[in-house]
Amino acid sequence: MASWLKADPGAVRSMLAGMRDTQWSWQETDVDDLCRRMGWTLLDVVAGTIAVADAGLGVPGRQVRFLIRDGYVDDICVRITELVQEDGRDRDRFVGDAFADAAAEGVAAFGEPTVRKHTKLPTVRWRLDDASTVLVENLENIVTVTWASNRFQDQWDEVTEALA
Repeated sequence: MASWLKADPGAVRSMLAGMRDTQWSWQETDVDDLCRRMGWTLLDVVAGTIAVADAGLGVPGRQVRFLIRDGYVDDICVRITELVQEDGRDRDRFVGDAFADAAAEGVAAFGEPTVRKHTKLPTVRWRLDDASTVLVENLENIVTVTWASNRFQDQWDEVTEALA
């Protein structure tokens, strides 16, 4: 069986607790401060569009991606596994196990999910407060944690429902 990298469960637990406990403005101007508060290293910012950071999770690539629009951060996507290029049962088992582990850490941090999607690409979601939602997603060849503003997540949900 191939050996791929994933974040340590304790690091995922700590990151999720940080998301639960951190209130912030979701403004582009506060990305640097949020990175400091979360213990992330801000690597690059392209004003008005994207920022990238390293979360120190031991996963290759730029782990944290901030999607920015109109001066606000729409969402923050964190890779908690490396991108697996191969197809097959080993990949499916690795990604499935990493997803299950991250979902369990989410339950420990937030309680039972607000939404569970049992689709080809499963997702669990927690609406934390008036400002944010956290999603753990199995995207077939990678597992991500997305921290989204509720403003953006609600818009995204409307679009995906309209297209369904």
